Amino acid sequence: MTVRTPLAPGVNFVRISTDHAKVRAILGLVWIVPIAVVLVVSLVLWTDLIWIPIGLAALLALAITITAVKVRAVYYTGYHETDEELIVCRGIMFRQLDVVPYGRMQEVKVEDGPLQRRYGLATITMETASTSADAEIPGVPRDEADRLRRRLTELGTTKMEGL
Repeated sequence: MTVRTPLAPGVNFVRISTDHAKVRAILGLVWIVPIAVVLVVSLVLWTDLIWIPIGLAALLALAITITAVKVRAVYYTGYHETDEELIVCRGIMFRQLDVVPYGRMQEVKVEDGPLQRRYGLATITMETASTSADAEIPGVPRDEADRLRRRLTELGTTKMEGL
C-alpha cells in the first residue's frame, strides 16, 4: 500500500505496517483502562461530588481521542527511497516531511520492544550530522527494517566518501 501527501506530489511512499495501529491501540489502553476504572470507582463512591466524575469522564474522552488519532496516523506514515535521500512523511492534521540525505547519515538504529516483537515490527531511527534532520520510521516489518538498515548504512558510507 502507498501513502500520498500534498507535501510531495507524485511521490508514492511505502506505508508502514498496519499492525503498528494495533501496537498504538494497545499502548493507548495502558492509559484508558486505569482512567476508566477510576471513573467507575469515583461514580460509586462520590455521587454527591459531581465534578470528580465529570473531570474523569473528560479525561477518558481525551485519552480515547488521542489514541484514536495516533492509531489513524499509522495510515499516513510512510517512506520513499531515492538515489540520494530517504524521505519520511507522517501526520494527519499537521503533516511533516523529513528528507534525510544518505551522505549525512551517521547512525542507523533498528529497535523493537516486546509489543513490536509480538507483531514482527521494528522502529528505524536515523541520526545525521544535523540534529534537526534526524528521522524515525516506526512500525516497519522486521525483515524490511533489517534490509533498510543495511541499505542505508551502505549508502551512507558510500555517499559520505564523496564529502
